Parts: sequence; C-alpha cells; structure tokens
Amino acid sequence: MTLAPVVLEGRLVRLEPLNEWHMPDLLHAAADESLWRYMFYGNLAEPALMEAFISHAIRLREAGTDLPFAVINQRSGTAIGCTRLRDICHKHFKLEIGGTWYAREYQRSGVNLESKYLLLRHTFETFGFLRVQFKTDIRNQLSQQSLEKLGATREGVLRRSAVMPDGVIRDTVIYSILDTEWGMVKHQLENRLQRRSDAYDSHLLPVTMTDILPFTPRA
Repeated sequence: MTLAPVVLEGRLVRLEPLNEWHMPDLLHAAADESLWRYMFYGNLAEPALMEAFISHAIRLREAGTDLPFAVINQRSGTAIGCTRLRDICHKHFKLEIGGTWYAREYQRSGVNLESKYLLLRHTFETFGFLRVQFKTDIRNQLSQQSLEKLGATREGVLRRSAVMPDGVIRDTVIYSILDTEWGMVKHQLENRLQRRSDAYDSHLLPVTMTDILPFTPRA
C-alpha cells in the first residue's frame, strides 16, 4: 500500500502536501522565535534552515516514510504552519503525527484541533491503521495538555532521549490513540469542532470536513 499525497479539507484549514512554493508564507509564520524552544529544527525563520526543512520533508515523502503538509488558512489562502504523518510503518499499521507548528496568532484558535482531526480521521478511516503516536518535550506542558484533551493516552517517558539544538538533553513524553479508541475520540472531537463552529459567522465554509482530494502538483 502506498500512502499517496492528498489534500485534506476542513473548515478553518486545508492540509496540502508541503512544497517549495510554501516557503515565503512559512517564513512569515515562523517569525516568532519562541515557536522553536521545544522543536528539533532550529529557528526556521532563517531562510537557509526553512529551505533545508522543506527539502528534507520532501525527500522523506519521496522515500515513503512521511507525508508532510502545509497548513493553509482557508480564509486567507496562506500557509500558517506545518504538520505531518511520519515514521509510517506499513508492517505494523502505525505512524506518528508530529513536526507540528503554527504561527503564534493561530495557536489555541481551533486550527490545531481541526488539523489533528483531519489527520486522525485519514489515518484510521482511509489507511486503516491501528495506532497513532505523538511525542512531546516533557517541558512543554501546553502540548501535553492539548494531547490529553485530544483524547490521547499518556504511555510513558523516554528519559534523556534527544539533544536539542540549544544543547538541552530532552526527556520525551509518548502519547497514543488506537483504532479501538477512535470512535469515542472522533465523537468528542466532532463535538468540540461543532461548538467552535457556532462561534463563527455563517459566511465561512460549512463544517463538513469530509473532503479528501487527490493531490495535483503545480506545473
């Protein structure tokens, strides 16, 4: 089975395959240095690092291990961050959702909630996978709270598991959602998304979140 690049449409965001043409928008989105405190990439506001980040993500997609996405604001059409399906394991039907970051102004806005919903639904319902894993820095309390609110189960801590760009030796917290849990998690997420949708004007896109579109590369 090949996990082909796709476009996942939501109400607030569209997840489309990450490519070089997203770089100008992503450089703008990456401007706040505090975004990178718990990330492995260094400060992606530096053009050379952003270019390397995108090129590496594309190589991993071509190798079949990752599906990296640019997160597109549906209202403006601009890229406001990135996320990905990574470490895709066909043998054991599992993968990780990670490499996620958004411009500061879109954090705690519903963007992450909808992005995670789209990725989880695609993984469990289209791919038929058994397990989705998440990893986060033990210092990142907001990320842990977000994952627990998402419905993920905390499985444990990998102690002294990685060296960060600033030299900090990181402990990594592992979370997961299983296929047997997806029905309940999906129901809870859709309720949260619907409550959020009630706060938006009726002229915005309808809350169907059912569209999975094939990806057509730009000429």
